Amino acid sequence: MIVHRRSKEHYPVEFQPLTSRDVQRMVKDGGPNSWEPAFDWSLYFRYNRTEVYKMVIKGNDYIQGCIAFEIKEDHVYVHLIESAPHNFKGKEFEMIGEHMLAFACKRSEQLGFEGAVALQSKTGPRFVPLMRYYMGPKIRAEHLGNGYMIIDGPSADRLIMLYSN
Repeated sequence: MIVHRRSKEHYPVEFQPLTSRDVQRMVKDGGPNSWEPAFDWSLYFRYNRTEVYKMVIKGNDYIQGCIAFEIKEDHVYVHLIESAPHNFKGKEFEMIGEHMLAFACKRSEQLGFEGAVALQSKTGPRFVPLMRYYMGPKIRAEHLGNGYMIIDGPSADRLIMLYSN
């Protein structure tokens, strides 16, 4: 469950396939609620073995976050993961990233990869907090160098247990 930052109310989430119509709405107005224009989510619809999902509160189609990952030979590789602008800038809901990465771990487990997930974090001084978040107590990813991260074993199991519905 994600948590509304101000009211502290908990909301159950679900993952649904992201559609081209969703992507159009995400970048529609270019205003403060538009998603990062540098990320072209529709690009991932073209690739085999790539899955693209949106995370919504159950019973509501307002997108809270999105994730695109590729099914590799022995793990799931996250190409892109992003919280909705209202969760990134205004931080309306908490625990978005934890739920999305738990979903990737769970999908990896379903595919027989024991929850193994890899991702490439943005690097550079500006992104040190992001890397610390991935390696910190909530995600517990292992940094292999140059921003390359893995989540597996007990860390994946823990994410699935805590953040999967």
